[in-house]
Amino acid sequence: MTERSIDFQVGGLQPLTMIDFPGRLAAVIFAQGCNFRCRFCYNRTILPDRSRDTLSWNSIIEFLKDRQGFIEGVVFSGGEPCRQESFIRALEQVRDLGFETALHTNGFYLETVETALKLRLLNYIAVDFKTSLSRYQEVTGEKIEEERWQKLLDVIVDSGIRHEIRTTVHPEIVSESEVMQMAEQLHDAKIEKFVLQKFQYGEALDRKLASINSLGIRQAALLRLGSLFPEFEIRGDASSEISFKERKTA
Repeated sequence: MTERSIDFQVGGLQPLTMIDFPGRLAAVIFAQGCNFRCRFCYNRTILPDRSRDTLSWNSIIEFLKDRQGFIEGVVFSGGEPCRQESFIRALEQVRDLGFETALHTNGFYLETVETALKLRLLNYIAVDFKTSLSRYQEVTGEKIEEERWQKLLDVIVDSGIRHEIRTTVHPEIVSESEVMQMAEQLHDAKIEKFVLQKFQYGEALDRKLASINSLGIRQAALLRLGSLFPEFEIRGDASSEISFKERKTA
């Protein structure tokens, strides 16, 4: 069957990953365009809605057809996939090819996430929790209402699919006290997995952000975080991760 062409803007493609879709060998589609301008973002080339370097959706479909039987899943990342009107149709076409699907999202487009979950088009969802909600405008350029954020968490938990909420840690973006406040909110919402990932110095949108050596979060706080969730993970900071695991098992 020939798929009807859709206007889904793709800023990049990662042919193979074992990280972005837990438990699945997958490819990553990076959607072009994002409504956020996060200070720590390093994907500056895919922030605009359009680019001369975008990949055609038809070329993505042909790539995936060639990978049938080899990869198991497809991750929609970004940019922000939910920003594009054709996202749901893109998901449907990928599902029709027999792949499981995952979404990495900033959580701003509640209704699109809700639609994807109601139609059972997702097997995994990862949502970025940037900082405390009161500081979202400062960090991302967009404001998120607490009521909509809470509904997003409820929709994800009620769907029953595997999920994670993740926060990039830099002391100018989110403090330890804010991380703990955010974690308590996630715990109350019955979120299963919380992830802290260390800011990676490089081509960040805010060039004034300094490099950091560690998460800068005390072990007592990390142990508290570990007690709040069935799954708690540290990424990009090997020393904090090793120390946390050692103390947790002590």
